[in-house]
Amino acid sequence: MNGVGAVTANWDVASIIFTLFILFFIGLLFYLTLESKREGFPLETQRFGQITNKEIGLIMMPKAKVFHTEAGVDYVAPLANAPTPEVLNAVPAHHMNGAPLVPTGNPLLAGVGPGSYANRADVPDVGLHGEPRIVPLAKLPTFSVHAKDINPIGMTVYGADQQAGGTVTDLWVDHMESMIRYLEVQLPQGDRVLLPQNFALIKPDGIKVHAILGAQFQGVPKTKSNEQITLLEEEKVMAYYGAGLLYATPERQEPLI
Repeated sequence: MNGVGAVTANWDVASIIFTLFILFFIGLLFYLTLESKREGFPLETQRFGQITNKEIGLIMMPKAKVFHTEAGVDYVAPLANAPTPEVLNAVPAHHMNGAPLVPTGNPLLAGVGPGSYANRADVPDVGLHGEPRIVPLAKLPTFSVHAKDINPIGMTVYGADQQAGGTVTDLWVDHMESMIRYLEVQLPQGDRVLLPQNFALIKPDGIKVHAILGAQFQGVPKTKSNEQITLLEEEKVMAYYGAGLLYATPERQEPLI
């Protein structure tokens, strides 16, 4: 017997391949487990409001890795030290571990529950050439609302209580996707706030917003610029309307039946 057959005549090739596959699979699980710990680890377990232990989970922690972002900021993960916790605008409903949080102050701005958000980079999302991808329609001369669609500009925005919150003065468009992302709403007080498109129901007689009341448009987080919105500002604006689904009225926190 010559060639490969002579070498493998006494081998169980199927068992060897199966063993190699098992070793590869174990190695893959090991690698994925390590990489999954780059954010959120070590875990901090709490008992009755006091931090009592730090958990690293299965196997060890991964070595630190530097991530270069398009915003020009380098991030190291996992962090050598846990970030300083933000002041939580909420208190536990009771002393037991895992108790739900009850917002303190303005629940729409507490940043908990449906109003929670991630601290993303305070820079705009950008397009192919580094330009902000979400800008007012007035800054996009080649874009317009289709003639067969309802143009929201000039329409009145109504809250869940059917009270007017303001008037739409412009549309903020994601020019990379050719989609309306926000409606710019001018309030009676003179300020302008953004209304996410997915929270707006555009009707011929006006724009209906179920998430918040008419007077609560005044509290929508503002953007630093009138021509662009940062990733962090997007988080805060969306969180405000999300919180309204539960906290806009006391009745929304009660059982449905």
